[in-house]
Amino acid sequence: MPRSAQPPVFSTNRVGEYDLPTRFARQLPPLATMVVFGLLCALAAIALRGLLSFGIGGAGPYSLIYPAILISTLFGRWQAGLVCFIVSFLYAWYFILPFTGSFQFENAQDAPRTLINGAAAFVIIVFAETFRRAVQRAVAERDVELAARELLLKELDHRTKNNFAMVASLLDMQRRQQVSEEAQGVLTTAAARVQSFAALHTSLYSGRAFIEEVSMKDYLSSLRDDLQRALFETGRIEISLTSDDFMMPRDRALAIGLVTNELVTNAAKHAFKETGSGTIKISFAAKSEDDWKLSIADDGVGMPDDSIGGKTPTGLGSRLIDAFTRKAGAELKVERAERGTVFTLEAQGEA
Repeated sequence: MPRSAQPPVFSTNRVGEYDLPTRFARQLPPLATMVVFGLLCALAAIALRGLLSFGIGGAGPYSLIYPAILISTLFGRWQAGLVCFIVSFLYAWYFILPFTGSFQFENAQDAPRTLINGAAAFVIIVFAETFRRAVQRAVAERDVELAARELLLKELDHRTKNNFAMVASLLDMQRRQQVSEEAQGVLTTAAARVQSFAALHTSLYSGRAFIEEVSMKDYLSSLRDDLQRALFETGRIEISLTSDDFMMPRDRALAIGLVTNELVTNAAKHAFKETGSGTIKISFAAKSEDDWKLSIADDGVGMPDDSIGGKTPTGLGSRLIDAFTRKAGAELKVERAERGTVFTLEAQGEA
């Protein structure tokens, strides 16, 4: 099944949202949030205790207040834990312990037991608050590190884009200085290859972090735009694109992009010598990483007979096409159309 073209984004604020006084700071003052949450936790413990009293009577009068105190402290800070402790502890003491409706003890041993239970509740508040603060510090430190890493990635992205642009500009300047059409064509092809790497870089670093997979629709669209500007400045030849919104591993995506670059460049050099105008259609469809199809068709003069059926020239471009086709785990087929030539790069099953 095709995967979503947008990778999930992890929110660095999720852990911090569990701090309720901060979460509801716009609606209530922090202290009010602490008191309300502490009371709610205490009421929940009291309600649960009321249900259990039908079966266990007055056994374990303080047992249910401990989880309530823990929850209220972790999410509402120590003030909420203290409110929960006071309310739920006094309720258990007054309404559950003998004598019911009184703070008096039935026997002398109940007093130290109550004191020990109260001390245990305070210990829970202290340790829960310590843990909560440690988590908050860790989240804050992580957010600072992520912000610093994001800044560094943006700086690296900016510098890399500048480097790609500089190389492409130098190649273009060199091309303009050449008198030989052959030399101009070689330099134009080299510049287009640089643009292919630049397009992949843009796809990889367009989000907040480095990714292992590339949206083929975005990547091929960016590559199409770069090739259109580099090869067909007059606009008489148009490159069209239809593509599935599919995520592909970056190495395979790069191989597909480089084959696309070579085939479109070859069409620009040879397919429209007679007409000077036409269309190159790029189509990409995918069912999985190992079941996809790339088609590049032009409506130019068509390839000579000795180039059909796999008998392609042995130049650098052809060797690159063969190498990148193998890298993509696919097979390349060449067919003569009614007008022009159709190149099909197809992968079926495990490569």
